[in-house]
Amino acid sequence: MTGRSTFVFADLAGFTALTEAHGDAEALQIASDFVSTVRTILAECGAEEVKTIGDEVMIRVEDPGEAVRLGIQIVDRLAAHRSPPVRVGMHSGSAIASAGDWFGSTVNIASRVTDAAFKHVPELTPVYRAVEREGDRRQFEVDPVCRMAVDPQRAVSARRRWGIPYFFCSEECRRAFDEGPRRYIATTAGARAARKGFLINLGAFAILGSAHLAVWAARGFSDASPGMLVIFLVWAIALVIHYRTVRSVL
Repeated sequence: MTGRSTFVFADLAGFTALTEAHGDAEALQIASDFVSTVRTILAECGAEEVKTIGDEVMIRVEDPGEAVRLGIQIVDRLAAHRSPPVRVGMHSGSAIASAGDWFGSTVNIASRVTDAAFKHVPELTPVYRAVEREGDRRQFEVDPVCRMAVDPQRAVSARRRWGIPYFFCSEECRRAFDEGPRRYIATTAGARAARKGFLINLGAFAILGSAHLAVWAARGFSDASPGMLVIFLVWAIALVIHYRTVRSVL
């Protein structure tokens, strides 16, 4: 059977980190509670559960608008203190049903949207984010160790590193962070931005330096500009300082 549908994938972000920090038993219970809650929401919305894969649920909805509303409701219902953040991705199009499952590029892209990874998708695919127009949404931080959502007012403990606050769901996560903060900070959005900033700085230095060197070589390495050499020397020193700063922060 073939048909046009919207396929929705919902899963728990950072589930591997959660398992490592809190153990298999607690992770299994959280995953089970997640699937049970999603099933309750599906029953309320008339959506179809296709299958579950560990901590991920695959859903089929006929109407795209209903699928978007369903995704927002799943994220909102499961946003809670000491609960892993929920990721929801979806895509609409044709697919083929077989043996109780659905197959096709529409299903594949919906799965990729969930983790924003588009491997083996040949064309540029725009991705849109759905948000609620009204209503106050609870604001949560993310425990850097287990990746659980943490209400700052209910955090077991907190740490501040280089002016950035980190909140923890348990003393175990706080102790793990204290023992090796770089292990957990290096994967955050701030860390990625810091590394990207350094790479941009390094790339600009390499490009401009190479261009200046090429012009100098074309002139037979004569008529060197002392001012330009001083600029590149200062820039090189600044790069070293920039690198050491990023390393110390991370």
